[in-house]
Amino acid sequence: MRGGALGDGPLWDLSAGTGWSEAEVAVLLLPGVGGGVADFALWPRHLTSAVRALTARYPGRGGTDAREPAADLADFAAHLAEAVAFHVTEPLVILGHSMGAVIGYEVAWHLERRGRPALALHVCAAFSPPEYAAFDLNCRSLTDGSLAELADALAIPLPGDERAPERRVALRAVRSDLTLIDAYGYGPSPRALEYPVTVWTARDDTIVPAASAPLWQPMTRHPLVHHVLPVPHHCLDFPQAIAPIAGALRGGLQHPR
Repeated sequence: MRGGALGDGPLWDLSAGTGWSEAEVAVLLLPGVGGGVADFALWPRHLTSAVRALTARYPGRGGTDAREPAADLADFAAHLAEAVAFHVTEPLVILGHSMGAVIGYEVAWHLERRGRPALALHVCAAFSPPEYAAFDLNCRSLTDGSLAELADALAIPLPGDERAPERRVALRAVRSDLTLIDAYGYGPSPRALEYPVTVWTARDDTIVPAASAPLWQPMTRHPLVHHVLPVPHHCLDFPQAIAPIAGALRGGLQHPR
């Protein structure tokens, strides 16, 4: 896996060691539940050499900083926004898949309040923030067996051998992510971003219904942009998703405001 951590926090530079030197813009790519930095391994080659590709290491993974894990999703997003503000000087676009979409939204909100707004937010195969805030999965109390059943229901891939160390690591990541969602509170009123939000719906999604797409409209003061892709929920390595989304990211970055 190419790339490297930026400092001792959650930000990971996918472009490090790939020939990137002086990017004109940056894209923050955020995976869904149980995901990791490897989920976007194919993406830098679909962006131009002028684009710096970044991602994040979520709590509950090996190699993350030694501080206590964030109490909830919004706390982690604030921590990530702090790292972005410190390490990223380029104009920024954010893309979040599934849970990564609401993390991306909260990062965008924190950066905007810092006076460092992104250019745009793209969300893929994701519930809206108020929907995530309404979930109560009680993940801390689930046995590993019940958690594995939930992961299967959410189509989250796990190693097949129940005794494999890799499976325990994967379950720990899933539990950590779902616990972040359990503790997430959106707030009583919409918090609209001052720039566009683009929603990418996975047509064959069995997890997130199409009805969730318009629920992102209160998250932006601009008209919502909506695209439908012929892919399932977990689509980060599908060419039918990478090509159009990467193309839209490149197009939007050609004219930074």
